[in-house]
Amino acid sequence: MSSPTKPAAEVQRDPTEVLAEKLFIEMAGRVYSVIGGEKPQPRMLAQLSFRLAEVFQQANNEFNPTAIAAREAKDKATVNLDNVKIDFGAVGKPK
Repeated sequence: MSSPTKPAAEVQRDPTEVLAEKLFIEMAGRVYSVIGGEKPQPRMLAQLSFRLAEVFQQANNEFNPTAIAAREAKDKATVNLDNVKIDFGAVGKPK
């Protein structure tokens, strides 16, 4: 019997890349399924897919209330160390 193995951890993909891939597949299916006419090069469709995905991500973060709330919650949870002042001169001095 083989020992049970853990599934390999899935590598996190860039959300823009995932969206661009979906856009590319959808656009390629529509463009190349039509008979006749001049077809754009797949590379051009890929570039357009990434541009559309980037713009969508930016607009999503700007207009989507859920995305705005998530961004604000993340900003509140992070610590900005630029404003923290530590006096290391007082460390180690006898009281």
